[in-house]
Amino acid sequence: TDELWKLMVASYKVLNKTHPELTDHCWLCYNTRPPFYEAMGTIEKARRINGSNPAQCLWKSGKRTKPSITLAQVSGEGRCIG
Repeated sequence: TDELWKLMVASYKVLNKTHPELTDHCWLCYNTRPPFYEAMGTIEKARRINGSNPAQCLWKSGKRTKPSITLAQVSGEGRCIG
């Protein structure tokens, strides 16, 4: 998780320097209460889809209504899109 933390810090610094308005709400901050982080991992090539609730995002499948993940649970290879 140390490498992931370094990546998050670097991302925050770049965003804060280039587009400080994006970091106003501190979306990269670690929260001690759920939902912690929201992300999905994939090894597929990324594809951009516009919209506030694309059909490809199955947020309400199963018992959970919001996807969430803690920093300690992030592992593996591929892209992490949040």
